[in-house]
Amino acid sequence: MRIERARRFRPARRIPATTGGSRAEPTVELRPEPAGAVRDHAVAAAWGAAEATCFFIVPDVWLSRVALRSPRRAAAASVSALVGAVVGGLATRAWARRRPRAATFAAMRRLPAINAAMLDRVEGDVRRDGFRVVLRGPVRGVPYKLYAREAGLQGVGVAPFVGWSLPARLPRFVLVAGLGAGLARLGRRILPAGVSDRIAPTVHTVVWIAFYAWYLSVVGREPRRA
Repeated sequence: MRIERARRFRPARRIPATTGGSRAEPTVELRPEPAGAVRDHAVAAAWGAAEATCFFIVPDVWLSRVALRSPRRAAAASVSALVGAVVGGLATRAWARRRPRAATFAAMRRLPAINAAMLDRVEGDVRRDGFRVVLRGPVRGVPYKLYAREAGLQGVGVAPFVGWSLPARLPRFVLVAGLGAGLARLGRRILPAGVSDRIAPTVHTVVWIAFYAWYLSVVGREPRRA
């Protein structure tokens, strides 16, 4: 028996072969190594870090895209996105500690979907209730970077920052990845064979474009002053 060695293949379970009633030497079935696993994790981590600093599109976009192909990998990549987000958040916190409040306010205001009212609300929430208010961010549509900035300005320690960041970020990452996987599975059930997999990337892109068109025009818009 000859086993070809290739980077893209790994040994699977051993399958005993029989010939004419006699047991032959076990063979090894080869199966493809998951393509792009390193890439998927690297993009998730980099995206999480970028969104926690200066990028305005959430890593959920990438995680839900991965979930169309592999729900298990998307769930694992959610952890990579979490690590990247916390590292990026720590960087934003460190940056804010070294800069005047007005300078960080102006810098954040230049980013898409961030307005003055949002910044003021985060400042008041953290000052009143502590950094645990970061848990409200996902349901309010408030970017994590704003809480990271406020953590630096108000002297939140590294331990509470990381401790509250974990439950504030990971559940939503996993939830969105699971939602993407569930919708892809539903599509395969109700559509003819192969159709769902062909149209899923396009549908995914259209849905996220529509979401951000709404978010940028409604949530992130500067409120009108009376």
